[in-house]
Amino acid sequence: MQTYRYEGISASGAGVKGIVEAIDEQEALILARANCRTLLSIKPETKVRSVMNTDLDDLLGGGRIKDKQLSLLCSQLAIELKAGLPLVRALELVAKNESNAALKKIITESANDVRAGHTLSEALSLHGPKLPKTLIETVRAGEESGKLDECFERLKVYYKSSGKIKSKVASAMVYPVMLIIVAVIVVAIIMIKAVPVFEASFAGLGQELPGVTKALIATSHFFKNNILLLLVGALALALALKLYGQTESGKNLYARLALSFPGLGLVNRMNGASQFASTMGTMLAAGLPMVKAARITSNVVSNHLIKKDVQAASDGVITGRSLGDGLSKSLWLPPLLLEMTAVGEETGNLEETLDVINEYYTDEVNLAVDRALGILEPAITIVMALMVVFILLSVYLPLFSMYQ
Repeated sequence: MQTYRYEGISASGAGVKGIVEAIDEQEALILARANCRTLLSIKPETKVRSVMNTDLDDLLGGGRIKDKQLSLLCSQLAIELKAGLPLVRALELVAKNESNAALKKIITESANDVRAGHTLSEALSLHGPKLPKTLIETVRAGEESGKLDECFERLKVYYKSSGKIKSKVASAMVYPVMLIIVAVIVVAIIMIKAVPVFEASFAGLGQELPGVTKALIATSHFFKNNILLLLVGALALALALKLYGQTESGKNLYARLALSFPGLGLVNRMNGASQFASTMGTMLAAGLPMVKAARITSNVVSNHLIKKDVQAASDGVITGRSLGDGLSKSLWLPPLLLEMTAVGEETGNLEETLDVINEYYTDEVNLAVDRALGILEPAITIVMALMVVFILLSVYLPLFSMYQ
């Protein structure tokens, strides 16, 4: 069926916008006229937008919806629905106070569609391509069970926890990344500007230079003579690595490195366990069947290898196996998660068990990030110290020889 968007005037004289699904335009006209007194326009709705119709935020890479914003959205909707407000009115109030332009547009258009008779999950899936599947499917389950306010309350907790973990990891990486950037800039300036000055001075000494000094001068010549080639090569390498990361073998390799890298590998495993437990628990609490909940969870998990393990487990549930049995073959999820998932499934308390697991691994992620950062910072400092020692020896050894 084709989706059509229409504009018209209601019986009270107010403007009406909405969407209808019909086999052809004639049926769409009949359905649209049933929702408004005067039909002004109707046209097919297409999800593919041209570059000219793309929002400026999209072109600039903006409009990104953060977990913190989703948590606030779900909290507001949960409060308003529990207070007895109609869904359309609740959406309009949230949209009125929303600061994020992309999210404000999604909520406003979704409110119009709900007023026209569509479900909120249908409207969000149409207008919110940036929204996570977790949100849309949980809303769909809440509509089917009649517990939409409870689902929004659950989503609030889920996105609040997810946002804290992402913020913790991002903030922990700021200092090491800035340290590396500064080190690269300083070394580049020394190699391109400072070393040639020292080289001219050493040439007047009339003596054989030490090997470490020759190595520094040769490195400086290489950087100075091939700076453009190095920049182009770095960009080409970054592009090649990105394209390779989109292939199946590339996804597997990057995921394995992320899970095996010393220090950070533990953080990524704990984070994957937390993502699985929180998402799976939220889906089950919303009333989704086990297979669908596991499939959605696999799409939310960021690591590709853990994603494949969860997908395999969901396929096993279709054939009659338990979720715990399917996950037991995973080489990357922590053993405690696998055992407690199996126990929770056997006792019939899987939802509560996943909540406990999520809380535990959320705390573990915070501790693992602190430990990894405690290892990473000294390692970067040691590398920088070795570089400084190498440069100082290269400069001062010829001067010591001259004094002797």
